[in-house]
Amino acid sequence: MSSKPPAEPPQPIRGMLRPLLFMGIPESVLRWKPRLPSRNWSIFFLTVGTISYLYYDDRRQVRKIRADYIERVRGLADAPMSPSEWPRKVTVYTAKYPGDDDYHAGTTFFKRYVKPVLVAAAVDYEIVTGTRHGGLARTLRDRIHERRRILAGLQPWHAENEGAPQAPFQLTPAQELQRELDGATVIVGRPALKEWAWALHSGWDTSIPQEPVDKDQELSLQLADDGRFDEVPSLEEGAAATASAATDAASDDEPLPVTGGLMLPTQVGLASLSGQVMASGPKLAQPAAAAVPAAEQPQLAPVDVIPAQAPLCYVDHINLAGWRNWPTRIVRFFNRRHDALIGAEAALAIVLGDKTDARAFDAGTGHSDPPQGGDLDWGLAQDSCYPPKFNNTLSNIEKERESFYSRLPERLKTARELARGEREPTKSEKREPPPTEIELREERFNKEKEWRELAMGYEIVSPAHGVVWNERWAPSLRVFRARGADEAVRSMREREAPKAPTAEENARKAAESESV
Repeated sequence: MSSKPPAEPPQPIRGMLRPLLFMGIPESVLRWKPRLPSRNWSIFFLTVGTISYLYYDDRRQVRKIRADYIERVRGLADAPMSPSEWPRKVTVYTAKYPGDDDYHAGTTFFKRYVKPVLVAAAVDYEIVTGTRHGGLARTLRDRIHERRRILAGLQPWHAENEGAPQAPFQLTPAQELQRELDGATVIVGRPALKEWAWALHSGWDTSIPQEPVDKDQELSLQLADDGRFDEVPSLEEGAAATASAATDAASDDEPLPVTGGLMLPTQVGLASLSGQVMASGPKLAQPAAAAVPAAEQPQLAPVDVIPAQAPLCYVDHINLAGWRNWPTRIVRFFNRRHDALIGAEAALAIVLGDKTDARAFDAGTGHSDPPQGGDLDWGLAQDSCYPPKFNNTLSNIEKERESFYSRLPERLKTARELARGEREPTKSEKREPPPTEIELREERFNKEKEWRELAMGYEIVSPAHGVVWNERWAPSLRVFRARGADEAVRSMREREAPKAPTAEENARKAAESESV
């Protein structure tokens, strides 16, 4: 029989640790000898430690950069203001990035890296965000059209407060315009730059009707004339209608039968979309007054020179989306100090700059296709970062449109048969009632509106198209210049402190004392 080797005697406790034994600490703890972890644990600890340090060091640098730039502009917030004086205000434009459903990415970047410096300098801001491609462009275009009608005297300055007494500290129209010029226009990202330029072109360089036009009503009139919801009679119905034509002509003088006010969905048309209410009773519904097309209304001609705009500041924010950009996104996650520096420098240029020292806008070559040169190439590298599926936007819209209209006749037939009582609904139709004709019209209107807006937004943001430009804009556009590392706002204490005499002043005083 094999016997087990005798166990090794336990290591004696060192003398310096022996008093701890009488304090209740177990002997196993006092005899423990540290040793290096295994190879796998060493790799794990090294990896986790390295990643944690990179993250910590990067965020420490971000806080340091932010604190440095805040200290450079803090003196402006300490300056006193009169009760009737308004703080400086900047307008921020952000747009949705291709491939990313989060349209707040530009807003998040501004609030994280630009806003802290502006707030430290007591600068107010307003953010205008495009929730869809082309959304920012349409919003700015409508604002410019409203401004043109106001300047032409066709609309009051404050239409919502017309007739109300003016508040004690309310700004006059001239003061509001001056406050806009004293502020800034902050453009975050290249998509916002393209949509802003398109809005300038569509807002100032085109003829517009003198009265505001309801875009939804205009689209509904276009869709009402395309015949998608017209009645398509069958062969038997067509023959019966032809045979009874003479009988109907002979009985023109006879009164029409009263239907009790129940109208077919085809007679309702777009009444539900335009908010009209059909009257019930024996009276027939009166046709609504035809809307005047925008092309037939009196027009405002395009302006020769656009009004002066607030100085521009471009924030070079790149929002990477898609699987192929994941390596770059991981690297950027540990390099947020670069984003913090971009945002802080942009904020410093806004705080220290004004319209008097801003430089002229550099339009480069003025070509319509990128690269265009100059300031029109702001953020040009972003065009190559868009996911490939963004280039299929127009083809996807056509596929969705064909699929919808291919199923529309059958859905429309079902809705009319059930509405007229030509047949009983099936079991599945009782569980899930099919849409009525009015609901189909509304669904079609919403889809057409979405498709057209998406196609317009793609044409604006597409990498194949450059930034819209007109040479007539050049005199009205200015750009904030970059600031040096030694430029800062002097604090109140520095401004009130006595100025130290220069060497020339000391020499002059010494000469005067010697002459005396």
